[in-house]
Amino acid sequence: MRVLGAVLGIVLGMGALAGTIWCARYAPWVEQYKPHLPLIDPRGHTTEAPPPPQPAVEDKKDVNPRPPVATKEPFPKAVTGVRVFDFGSMGVNEEKKHTFSISNKGQGPLELEVGPCTCKCTVGGLSKKKVSPGDKVDVELAWRPKEVATNFAQQCTIWTSDPDSPEIQFKVYGKVDNKYQVIPERVWHAGHVTDVQEGITNGQVVSTIEKFKVTSVESTNPHVQVTFVPLDGISLMGLHGKAGFEFTVKADREMPIGTFRVPIRIHTTLEGNKTIEIDVTGTRSGPMLFLPPQGSALWLAEKSRLNMGRVRRDLGKKVSLPAIIYGIKDKFQILKTTSDADYLKVSIAPNPEIAQGEQQGVLFVFELPRNSPGETRVSPNSVHVTLATNHPKLKEIHFEVEFICQ
Repeated sequence: MRVLGAVLGIVLGMGALAGTIWCARYAPWVEQYKPHLPLIDPRGHTTEAPPPPQPAVEDKKDVNPRPPVATKEPFPKAVTGVRVFDFGSMGVNEEKKHTFSISNKGQGPLELEVGPCTCKCTVGGLSKKKVSPGDKVDVELAWRPKEVATNFAQQCTIWTSDPDSPEIQFKVYGKVDNKYQVIPERVWHAGHVTDVQEGITNGQVVSTIEKFKVTSVESTNPHVQVTFVPLDGISLMGLHGKAGFEFTVKADREMPIGTFRVPIRIHTTLEGNKTIEIDVTGTRSGPMLFLPPQGSALWLAEKSRLNMGRVRRDLGKKVSLPAIIYGIKDKFQILKTTSDADYLKVSIAPNPEIAQGEQQGVLFVFELPRNSPGETRVSPNSVHVTLATNHPKLKEIHFEVEFICQ
């Protein structure tokens, strides 16, 4: 009986499922699917149903219309030479041109029109748009890259009336680079100038595109001299250059005390006698040479700026700045300290480790004591410190001190 009941349940379930499907799809009250049929408009005319919407087509109003393709004899025959031109290397914003040609080797006239071109390439013009049998036309492409590109490639399409070649593509490719590079860029730092040493630095000007010459170098300060020599082959190979020069810049010991920025002008034959301007910077520290600070701090010599970093108020912090002092026979002393943050303490201590002969070694000690005010003093709101000294050539020393005390 149990088996019979199970079979009966399955049969009844299948019947119910079939009835549900029939009611949903095939009953008379259900609207049946109809294939695409003509529509009847109110005027009695038969019209086709509108086709499904198509993707938007790019507006080609700037593209010239294609010439009609020849459909009967006599037919034209478009023949070209090489359709790809390797221009090698060129500079950013430099314009180059190349001329291709199309000949008509057929029996009928060949009609031409400029088709789509890539945005960075333009056709200088077709010398004519209708070519007689046996004649030819020049196609000039011009391009001006706007940025550096290792693999620069552009192309342009020419439409024709030749049924065998309705489209012809011309392509140019190569490498786009800066015409020249200055190493380091814009600023060459000559370091410290003291009573016993000159400031010196080196720089290069390298062209990756063309060979060039340096016609002259002009310094705006008589205490900064510049000499130059051509770079050797190995150096040029490492810089991927075709030509280049090494410059040696010296700032002599007669430079006035303080930081300096001296423009120099390098006159070249690049880009039609281009002049390259470089700033030479450095510090004339007079009879004093500062060494790297002791402790976690940063020293920017050209601005006489000491950055003590973050300081915990409950701990305070002390930073020592070593210095070698020249040109004084008496013991170097600080006579007076002036600061716009009275809680910042500045003192000096002997440093015999760096003293030699008449040179004195000292430590300038900058201290934020415990429980100093919680302040942020960074440029342009750094602490200005002026030290009056007994040095005959260095009456005052100026410091900028930065820190974040929390």
